[in-house]
Formats: sequence, structure tokens, C-alpha cells
Amino acid sequence: MSIPIEEQFTNSATIEATAAKLAEAIAIEDDQLGRLDTELKRRKANQDQRKEQLADLMISAGVDSLKLANGLTPSVSLRRKFFKATGVTDEQLHAWLRTERLGSIIKEIVHFGTLQSTMKTHEEAHGNIPTEIISTRDERSVRMNGKSKFLAHRATADPAGNS
Repeated sequence: MSIPIEEQFTNSATIEATAAKLAEAIAIEDDQLGRLDTELKRRKANQDQRKEQLADLMISAGVDSLKLANGLTPSVSLRRKFFKATGVTDEQLHAWLRTERLGSIIKEIVHFGTLQSTMKTHEEAHGNIPTEIISTRDERSVRMNGKSKFLAHRATADPAGNS
């Protein structure tokens, strides 16, 4: 027997049962996504290590490209990357670039997180956000507390992970 839709939102037992199912699904999926993320990071680190080993092997042999019997043709090259030195401010870097007539590469940017916090504060204080300049989107968020305990209990109750 199906419960009418109106009762699903007014009957507290039905609300709790539905919320429990949704919360469990969210907790389990969050856990699985975390595990996938960890596995992805581990695999990327292993892949980077293999690439370094191949590059070292080829460089030590004095070759920058190999045509292999399996059809692969690895090649190795050295690319220099440039970063702002530790302790150097943006102003110092920009001044040096301008002195060297390289100032045209300087671009003004606004960090996403800074924009979020600044606009939130501005909206709370002034209430006006010009929609022709700033686009907004309201997103719901659900935080899942007790997930670790739930997953640990679930793993103990059913070590195979079957629901």
C-alpha cells in the first residue's frame, strides 16, 4: 500500500524513514567518492613515478625518443617552469616584470573564494548585488554528521558491504 504524497511530508514517521534512507545513501556515496579520490591520487603518484623512471632511463641512455616493438614511442623533453620565489610579493614580481618590459602579462584576477566571502558580506551589509555584473545561484547543501560511526557500524554488521 502506497502512502499518499501529502502524507509523506506531514507524517513524521514517513519523513524520518525517507530521511534515513537518503542520509544513508549520501553517507555511503560520500565514503565511496572519498575512497575513489584516494585511489586516484595514489594511482597518479605511481604514474608520475613510472614516467620519471622512464625519463631517467632514456636520459641515462642518451636518447630522447625510442620506437619500441610494441608500437609505443616514448619521448622525453625538459620543460622549465617558472614560479614566484618564496617570500616575493606580487608587487615585487610585478615591478620586476614592468622593469623588464614584461608588464603586459600582468592580469588582474579575483579568487573565487574571495569573491564568495566578499559578496556575502556586501549583500548582508547593503543588500544590493547588481545582477548585470554578478550572477548568483542558490545551492542547497547537506552536511552528513555521524558518517564515520555509521560506516563503521555498517562494516561490522555486514563485512561484505551488502545492503
